[in-house]
Amino acid sequence: MNILRLRFAKGERDDLVLGAGVHAVGQDEEGRPCLVEDAHDARLQVSVDRRGIWLQLREHAQSMHVNGRPVRRMAMLRPGDTLHMDGVDLVLVGARPGAVPSRHDPDPPKARAVLRALGGTHHGRCFDVDRPCSVGSQADAGVHIAEPGMPAEHSVLEPHADGVSIRTVDPAATIEVNGHRLTEGLLLAGDQVVFNTSHRFVLEAPRVPTGPAQPLPEVLVAPPVAPTPRRSPLVHSLRRIPWLLLAALLMAGALALLLLYGAR
Repeated sequence: MNILRLRFAKGERDDLVLGAGVHAVGQDEEGRPCLVEDAHDARLQVSVDRRGIWLQLREHAQSMHVNGRPVRRMAMLRPGDTLHMDGVDLVLVGARPGAVPSRHDPDPPKARAVLRALGGTHHGRCFDVDRPCSVGSQADAGVHIAEPGMPAEHSVLEPHADGVSIRTVDPAATIEVNGHRLTEGLLLAGDQVVFNTSHRFVLEAPRVPTGPAQPLPEVLVAPPVAPTPRRSPLVHSLRRIPWLLLAALLMAGALALLLLYGAR
């Protein structure tokens, strides 16, 4: 699992490193967010494991915002999210995208991928990226973002065997992937990309295992065990018949004696 960091948006403090586990975030003497040892001093906690990243507010903590939306109790986080806490903006920084492969990639994508909007005018909408897709303000763009300051041709997405590459077309354009500002990179499933600070998208695709296939472990088969012979219910019942007959005879004799010598 990659190490996550809570980075101050203005760079005024060192990053808060978040490894696997539960991290308590409180305030220092100047009121700035910091990691604390005592959970009672925390305003929120961040849990990091294989299931994902979860933010949970303490009961005495006031509401905070993630990507401009208020959080009252809990929220699921993704690398690239922006947290607003007491007037301080923190960016959750994840893994930096890898290098873009060759432009002429003959191998088809291993799995179908879509770009799903998390915020902005296209919130909730999915865009297929199984073929080259342009992003910009021009009307025929695959991802049309009509917003002031958005270039006509902002960037281009291209599918590859190992992911989806993204490159900026306009020299002044920049993109953010998992909290990293860059001009090109290779997107993988789960990566978050932000255009113009407010239009958020996440790449969704089945995760394809990398590396050679691991052989299945050898299964040891125990030798067959001879079944234990079971007693027949009929034989078991016959063995109990003499006792039943003896008990019946004793009861009959007792009744006969009672009738012959009983009270008159």
